[in-house]
Amino acid sequence: MKFKQLIRRMVIGPKADSRAYVSFLRKKGVKVGERTTFFSPTTNTIDLTRPWLLEIGDDVQITNGVTILTHGYDWSVLKGAYGEVLGSSGKVTIGNNVFIGMQATILKGVTIGDNVIIGANSLVNIDIPSNCVAAGNPVRVISTLEAYRNKREKRQYDEAVELVREYRKEYGRDPGARELHEFFWLFNNNPDRLEEPWSAVMRLVGNESMSNACLRRHKPMFDSMEEFLASVR
Repeated sequence: MKFKQLIRRMVIGPKADSRAYVSFLRKKGVKVGERTTFFSPTTNTIDLTRPWLLEIGDDVQITNGVTILTHGYDWSVLKGAYGEVLGSSGKVTIGNNVFIGMQATILKGVTIGDNVIIGANSLVNIDIPSNCVAAGNPVRVISTLEAYRNKREKRQYDEAVELVREYRKEYGRDPGARELHEFFWLFNNNPDRLEEPWSAVMRLVGNESMSNACLRRHKPMFDSMEEFLASVR
């Protein structure tokens, strides 16, 4: 472990980084799958009142400010009004290959399927099926995953062009492999000739072999990064 990481863990504790937080949650009794990542553990609220009621699958990406609850305390108001105690809890299950956007809240009793994108600021109070995109407060399914994939395929070039133009405007030079790390499929189809930032992307979510095979079949818009950059005026 690097010295800075060690100091950070000593000061902040289990929320110092994703690996430490996942280990902490597992020790508490939460089921957490492989390669699941908390991008900002210090901003996440994970309900540990009943850790056995929370199950998070493989390759789940949990971003800033996400809250996951397995109980409610609303019964305290009912107790104050009626005198009775009506307990409140529910299991939360999050499937494999799920992205949870910033500031999303997942309430008790919810199941999220596999291959799901949850939009930022969503209030997830219902079950979400597999292979879809869901967003809103309250949340609703807004697209199939396939339809979303097709939309992203059409938009990525325009977004890459905007990225290049704004980078040139700010820094007076072309962006490099690191800045274009999510856009290299526009100009590369050889997994044996990847810059390290691109190789890191290919290793994400544990399916590097599948991505490599897909890249080999891919027909990029440009023959090289230089050709792509030259096309942006």
